[in-house]
Amino acid sequence: VPNDLYFDENATIYVLTGPNRGGKSVVTCALGLAQVMLQLGMFIPAEEAKISPVDAIFTHFPTGAEDTIDKGRLGEECDRLREIFEVVTPYSLVLMDESFSSTGAYEASYIAAVLGALSHVGCRCLFSTHLHQLAAELDEINARAKESGGAMIDTLVAGMETGQRSFKIYRRKPDGKSYARDIAEKYGISYDTI
Repeated sequence: VPNDLYFDENATIYVLTGPNRGGKSVVTCALGLAQVMLQLGMFIPAEEAKISPVDAIFTHFPTGAEDTIDKGRLGEECDRLREIFEVVTPYSLVLMDESFSSTGAYEASYIAAVLGALSHVGCRCLFSTHLHQLAAELDEINARAKESGGAMIDTLVAGMETGQRSFKIYRRKPDGKSYARDIAEKYGISYDTI
């Protein structure tokens, strides 16, 4: 399913939300792959592309349990993110997938500070998440970013059409739903079947 992504004066950082199994992680990975392929001089799977080179691609994806023994999952994620902030530049691409999903939505709202810091750096970033609260705080984050000369942040949503996942990514405000119930029922996880 083809999708358009634009990093422009309206946003260089996106918070991507939407349904479980709606294509958020795939689009996040596809963006990184397109960037790598372009910088290697390869053709990329697109009808058209205008992509500027980056000095680095940083990924912040969930890791296996063996990496969390000493610090716990949240500590491990914070440590990896700190390492990214030590070297990220305005010419970098940061890809985050379900980062900080080990903490509750209310407690994870401090991640807004992470987005604010990335905004201040001015890099390009795609952050796919189920933390809909974070997307709801973007007006406040953008107001602070504008005052400090930071880059704007916008929202993307993996689409649902007639109750089915479309795998289309739209630049719009999220509806706050992850549509997890239908997946759980597909695998026999409901009160009646258990």
